[in-house]
Amino acid sequence: MKYKYVVFDWDGTLADTYAIISAAYDYAFEKMGLPKMSHDELKRIASTIQNREMLGYIFKGRKDEAAKYFYEYIEKYHTKNLVAQPGARELLDFCKKSGVESYLLTNKKTKFINEELLALGFAGYFKKVVAAGEYEHDKPHPVACYAVFDGKVPQPNEILVIGDGEADALTAKALNGADCLIYDPKQKYKGMVPTYKINRLIDAEAILENVDDR
Repeated sequence: MKYKYVVFDWDGTLADTYAIISAAYDYAFEKMGLPKMSHDELKRIASTIQNREMLGYIFKGRKDEAAKYFYEYIEKYHTKNLVAQPGARELLDFCKKSGVESYLLTNKKTKFINEELLALGFAGYFKKVVAAGEYEHDKPHPVACYAVFDGKVPQPNEILVIGDGEADALTAKALNGADCLIYDPKQKYKGMVPTYKINRLIDAEAILENVDDR
């Protein structure tokens, strides 16, 4: 086992949350009388900028109003019908049994990620969770990435970043060029070229076990 550390993404990687996130944006657009943005475009934007910049990027000067509606919806619905992505629990169990340390780096706010971790029973898997707003910058800025390891980043060849968007590839880059695995079940990823790409999350186990067979 070459990799000693796995840095997981949350939304769309371990948890199936995009439907709720997209619905929250739809709710904000509707309440504000604005045309809706496609879900694919929302995901593209979210994968390239920090969480704290997202509402301002989309809603400009009305970001505070948008935040009110967006988080009103999230607060009410984000744990209802929440499910793990196929293979997520099995992969986390594999890492735990194999002695691979699991970390979580997410652009979801602390309150909401903690509630979702509890809802899915995933809270005990991670050595550390870094959420949006906890540091001066959010993922994929190096400040947030380094915070995962309390500023003492291991050798990059010991780290595997697992996610589903370009922010995860940028996270790997920020971690001194660590390897990145992109989970892309719908074959829609168009960001930076990752080290690996899979369409079944459970296939990450084989990569963790056979990292030299690329």
